[in-house]
Amino acid sequence: MCNPPRHQSTASTSSSPGIGPGVGTGTITAAVRALIPAHPVCTEALAVAKSILPASILYHSLRVYFYATAFMRLFEDFLPPDAQYAPSIRSTMASEYDNPTPSCTPRAAPHVLFVACILHDIGTASTYNDVPERFEVVSADVAENLLRAHGIPEKEVRDAWLAMSLHTSPGIAERLGGTVRALRLGVRADFGSYPPPPPELIDTWADVIRWQLPRLEIEKELGDAVCEQGIQNPQKAPGGSWPGDLVRAKRDNPDWEGVNRGF
Repeated sequence: MCNPPRHQSTASTSSSPGIGPGVGTGTITAAVRALIPAHPVCTEALAVAKSILPASILYHSLRVYFYATAFMRLFEDFLPPDAQYAPSIRSTMASEYDNPTPSCTPRAAPHVLFVACILHDIGTASTYNDVPERFEVVSADVAENLLRAHGIPEKEVRDAWLAMSLHTSPGIAERLGGTVRALRLGVRADFGSYPPPPPELIDTWADVIRWQLPRLEIEKELGDAVCEQGIQNPQKAPGGSWPGDLVRAKRDNPDWEGVNRGF
């Protein structure tokens, strides 16, 4: 990972505000909590996300986890393999989805995938406005610290870090497999640029996703948060990056008040 700077969780190191209005207002229902892995690292990661993210980004992160979990099962990337879904089911559906290469990253445990998903946008919180790295890298560093604190094996920590830092990089994450691919496809599925997981793999969560994790204004709030950071600190929005695209679109359309045209 080239030893990037390690940014600590804001839950214990800062009292700075989060993104803006609505921060910390997301509600986690009992039905949602029942679907989250019962591991202390998940409890802490959820508490961090809930405390500094607005409801729209918190709910997006949870939806991404459910979608990513289904993709992990579809491509048999979980460790240990989940026997609940027979290979015959996967084989009849896999042709509808990209599965270009075998995973070159470790098979992941569900609690590691959850941390990667729930914190993948945590770097957009204004607590991290002065940190020069892109929000994707900041998010990955926060998760890395948390996973290591809970004794997660280094290979799985590295996989989560790569998944988070690459989740806005088209054509790269999809080719790496494991948590890296699952997070990328989960994000794309939630934003409509990739087919959602097969119904057979999300029936348990369909009502939760639809009724308890509303979309709110996720595209606008996430795009505005990333763009604002990039305008304040150009190092966060280098050329060729998604944050850079958002900043350029804002400067090209300064009076536009809808969803950022670079989203």
